[in-house]
Amino acid sequence: MKKGIYTLLFLFLFGVFSVNGQNGKSQKQIRRDAAKVDTVYTVKERARMGRWLYDRVNEMGLSDEVREEYDAIVFSRIYDMTRLNDTDKNYSSEEIHAKFDDLTDKMNNEVKDLLTTEQYINHLENFSKLIRSVYNKFDWDDK
Repeated sequence: MKKGIYTLLFLFLFGVFSVNGQNGKSQKQIRRDAAKVDTVYTVKERARMGRWLYDRVNEMGLSDEVREEYDAIVFSRIYDMTRLNDTDKNYSSEEIHAKFDDLTDKMNNEVKDLLTTEQYINHLENFSKLIRSVYNKFDWDDK
């Protein structure tokens, strides 16, 4: 179960969205590749961040049922966040920033009722570190 969760975390949180030019691709694949963007983190950074988050969530002591619901919410929102700078969306930096903050608020509201007060505080502390990292990468002002 933990290996699967770690795999999902890695895929959703730090999925690679790089465009690779290869001969012989279908037009559909070429269009898909054109809409993808390079991630702002290196592979090594993504791996480190994924492991760090996995360990922090494990420390929250969630039951299997709560962990499953928590992961579904968090991975869904993180996936949405990673797609904000896709070229087909054509968002400005300010629009990405606003949508990122909206998704963060939505995620926090969704997990709030699922977690105990202590677990929710832990969640907020964990994600505040990740959010600061994203803010630094995009050179956004702090909240």
